[in-house]
Amino acid sequence: MIFALIVVPVLGLFFGVHRYLWCRLVRDTTKPGSRPRGAGTAAAFVLPLTALAALLSGPAGVPFPVQQILAWPGYLWLAMVLYLTLALLVGEVVRAVGLWALRRRETAEPDPPAPA
Repeated sequence: MIFALIVVPVLGLFFGVHRYLWCRLVRDTTKPGSRPRGAGTAAAFVLPLTALAALLSGPAGVPFPVQQILAWPGYLWLAMVLYLTLALLVGEVVRAVGLWALRRRETAEPDPPAPA
């Protein structure tokens, strides 16, 4: 029971962060049906699975050479996810402040015309 209470939220967060990254880096920047979107979508499925495989291969008793093969891309991707997520979240704050400033400027009264 405790295992389920811990694993389900952690997996939800793990896949939620990857969904957010896919939305911001792939869906919002590429055309539907294009090659870059296909490649980004494939990477969005393969890389999290590789990271999970790297995390679970040790406790599962997978042979050490296989653990080494999974470790490089898996742990590297986990580090990239951390930095990409932090960068995008900071970008969201900058974007929100910028949009707020633009809306404020648009709703401000226009400058009076200069005398001729």
